[in-house]
Amino acid sequence: VARAVYEAIQSKFQVCCFMRDVREVSKAKGFVHLQKLLLSTLNVSDEFYDIEDGKKMIRNWLCKKKVLLVLDDISEEIQLENLAGKQDWFGPGSTVIITTRYMHLLEIHRVNGTYKVEGLVEEEALRLFCLKAFKRDKPEEGYLDLSKDIVKYTG
Repeated sequence: VARAVYEAIQSKFQVCCFMRDVREVSKAKGFVHLQKLLLSTLNVSDEFYDIEDGKKMIRNWLCKKKVLLVLDDISEEIQLENLAGKQDWFGPGSTVIITTRYMHLLEIHRVNGTYKVEGLVEEEALRLFCLKAFKRDKPEEGYLDLSKDIVKYTG
């Protein structure tokens, strides 16, 4: 859903960045990597190696720009603090879209509005899983039970 919204509205912004899998990338590569990724959308090549310096640079470079930022799969408050700080980090008319399973993070960060996406019913979830896993809408022969178990487990 976030990707579809991003694609639909990105032309209305000066700077756009879709940061996928923030939870995983922050664990694997760290916040400085993510901060540099965000700044690379502006072709900012200034070097920094410290999270606090990255926060200052994001704020300084983006505070006068109309920004569309999507932070996908946020799982901790520190991720929001290091990538989207406060509202004054971004210029007037900016939009930050946050996807998360943890509603309390949105409350802590004082977001302006939320939209809860309902999960798929089991049949739709199984079909989507099969399209991704088998490149067809039904499981390969002998994999139906396992596929159902995976869909049920991942909920």
